[in-house]
Amino acid sequence: MIKRISKTSFVTGLALAASVALSGTALAKDQGRFASFLSPKNPVVEFGAEPFIERVEKDSNGELTFKLFAGGSLLGGKNMVQGLRDGVADIGQIVFGYYPAEFPYASLIADMAIYGTYPPAVSAAVTEFNFLHCQGCLDDYKRNGLVVLGSASTSAYQLLGKEDVSELESLKGMRIRAAGALWSRWLDYVGAIPVSMPSSEMYESISRGQVDVVMQPIGAMKSHSIWDIAKKATILNLGTYRSWGIFSISAKYWDTLSVPEREILMKNAAIGLIDTSAGYMVKDAEAEAMLEEKGVELIEPSEGLKNSVTEFLKTDRATVIETAKTQYKIADPEPLMDKFVELIEKWEAKFEPIKGDNAAMADMLWNEVFAKVDPATLGQ
Repeated sequence: MIKRISKTSFVTGLALAASVALSGTALAKDQGRFASFLSPKNPVVEFGAEPFIERVEKDSNGELTFKLFAGGSLLGGKNMVQGLRDGVADIGQIVFGYYPAEFPYASLIADMAIYGTYPPAVSAAVTEFNFLHCQGCLDDYKRNGLVVLGSASTSAYQLLGKEDVSELESLKGMRIRAAGALWSRWLDYVGAIPVSMPSSEMYESISRGQVDVVMQPIGAMKSHSIWDIAKKATILNLGTYRSWGIFSISAKYWDTLSVPEREILMKNAAIGLIDTSAGYMVKDAEAEAMLEEKGVELIEPSEGLKNSVTEFLKTDRATVIETAKTQYKIADPEPLMDKFVELIEKWEAKFEPIKGDNAAMADMLWNEVFAKVDPATLGQ
């Protein structure tokens, strides 16, 4: 028997179906924009941004999706903060060293870059410091329209160039690309000439003779093709860069998210911070395996060169304190500095038994830091 449907019921059904369809459309979020000024080869993109985007989409059942704009195609390093604040991008990767006035507490951390040796532990230490021990850090982020989900660490910086610079005297007068203010002060201390430039300009600067040496992890020999023009690598282990937010979220975007959605981003940031820091070590290992083939010589530094770093740090603490007080306007920086060193020692000890197990390290970082942060009030 055929059941007849009245015209009224039919129209009502169409209206209900349209309502459901429109409701679903309204609930679905537009694709977000993830901006990086670094190339897809860089560990913060390859091990950080790209897997993060994939995991978040999966964990949110497709509700949170992002398009990656790498290589500065949407925002560059120097306009990333403004772009995130204005909503040009929803998530971005910020080098806080580009913005010392806007992020004084991050600048203090950058001034302590030669503390710590294991990148995932340094990343965990900075992340805990930012979330749980540095209200000034959180205030800086909020004032600039950001929610920053922790910090990653590079692997150790070495001296890569055309010449052997393993002796202290060989650095005098050398033009060296420095990675930040701390390294510039050390270069001044040893008589070299610090040069500031983006990592994207290193290859051309070496090839043109504008700089003699660059400070970079050994993996940069491969990722930036430096080994095509520079065949000497002095392994001095000059600390790591750790003052950046590779998962920095626009407050405008953060405010549109539910608490469960925020937690998805936080959980995947914990994974991404560890994977990125470990990714730098992977890049180092890949490059090291090819150094002989590329004709690159690994050179041990002289005792005099190594001692220059130790002696510099003894005098530089006073400079860091004075800079924090006068330039960064941090009234009492010493307890913060001591806490940060304590956290590095803590996380290096905690990660020692599980070194190389990224999942275990990420779980520990989540349980001991991120899980203590309320996603409902973060950024408020």
